[in-house]
Amino acid sequence: MSAYKYFNKEFRQKSLIKTYQKHIEESTAVGIDKIGREKFKEEYLDNIRIINKKVNNDTYNFSPYRKKLISKGEGKYPRAISIPTFRDRVTLRALCNVLSITFKDDLHLEIPQAKLASINLNIKNNEYDSYLKIDVSNFYPTVNHDILIKTLRKRIRKVQFINLIDKAIKNITVNKSKKEKIKSNSCGVPQGLSISNVLAEIYLLGIDKKYNKYSSIFYTRYVDDILIFCKSYEVEDIFYNIKDDFESIFLEIHELNKVDSKCQSGYINNEIHFLGYSYINRKATLIPNNKDRFQDSIANLLTTFKYRYNSNKDKKSRDNSVKVLEWRLNLRITGCIFNNNKRGWMFYFSQIEDLTALYTIDATIAKLVARFCPVKIKVKSLVKTYHETKRLNTSSHKYITNFDTLTTKDKREILEKYLGFDRLSRADDKTIEKYFNMKITHIIQDLEQDIGNVS
Repeated sequence: MSAYKYFNKEFRQKSLIKTYQKHIEESTAVGIDKIGREKFKEEYLDNIRIINKKVNNDTYNFSPYRKKLISKGEGKYPRAISIPTFRDRVTLRALCNVLSITFKDDLHLEIPQAKLASINLNIKNNEYDSYLKIDVSNFYPTVNHDILIKTLRKRIRKVQFINLIDKAIKNITVNKSKKEKIKSNSCGVPQGLSISNVLAEIYLLGIDKKYNKYSSIFYTRYVDDILIFCKSYEVEDIFYNIKDDFESIFLEIHELNKVDSKCQSGYINNEIHFLGYSYINRKATLIPNNKDRFQDSIANLLTTFKYRYNSNKDKKSRDNSVKVLEWRLNLRITGCIFNNNKRGWMFYFSQIEDLTALYTIDATIAKLVARFCPVKIKVKSLVKTYHETKRLNTSSHKYITNFDTLTTKDKREILEKYLGFDRLSRADDKTIEKYFNMKITHIIQDLEQDIGNVS
């Protein structure tokens, strides 16, 4: 099927309704128009008709995106995220669907764990003695619109398709609604849109194809971070060739081996940091900061519990708070399976080969629990969780919570016992599923903040 037919199919009203219900209905972020989830739900069919009509007659325009700043850590500038309105979110998601299908033979939108598995395999290859780590400077904000559109036109002929992408990337991001006219965005891809990652991947397709063809090196890229294994005499030539290739599409990479530069080279047996992992002597280990961040999250959970427990004099409420603590603490330790995806800190770091840090964290958790919790609770272990993640069928055991196997009755019980929902006895199954998916999605987002910035 051509891009033309994919586009027409995805922007039919029936398809747009499915996109809204599957991807947008339970989201909570509010755009510049301040219309929230419940308000939009009341009038979503009218909005679907507007999207269908205006996209197909090429008159659709996006509302300004709302700016949200995300911290990247101490001493770093925050990342600016663009939040669309609900209507625009439906349009962008449908657009993302078409792009993904159109470029499916070329795109490799792998999760970080897949990249890490490939790294773990290739770092053992003794043919490589050196590495080259490259970081693109200010990647998303400096993507050249003309080059991106030119690349898209090689596969897309439909005018409405191209124009809609062009409008989406040129649309402005603002702190609050403004009446005055603001110039459109002339460069870069706004971060946070459903199309952002796909467009970024498409923009770098040529470079990826070129270096993946070289049989003498190992090349992998995740967003704007590149890691290459090669022989020592190749490092300099590879770096300057890649530098030239990026400059040809108006992107800049950091200088090599300068103090505090994100571009570094050296021998593979030395320490390499990539996607949150540390590789020492060709073995994957935890970066100390990631261990500290996880321990801090456990300490914060217990501190909050102790304050609430001590301030509550009702025995039943106290007992219930202990049960909630045990459930949340174990969920943070083991992670979970949700929507057929393995989520959480330990799943992300399941490819480490030195378990020393896990034993240390388990001991720290035991001390913190003994200090902050006045009654004994059953606390799970990171070390055991690590071994459970290695099982071929993680869906078949009970140590790691698999939310996909729960019945509606189970979900109702979790909502009432652990997630603060009262009086759900009259709620129908659809309502239970809705509340459960919404709450677990938020909890998982919180769990994965412990992973930190991996790119």
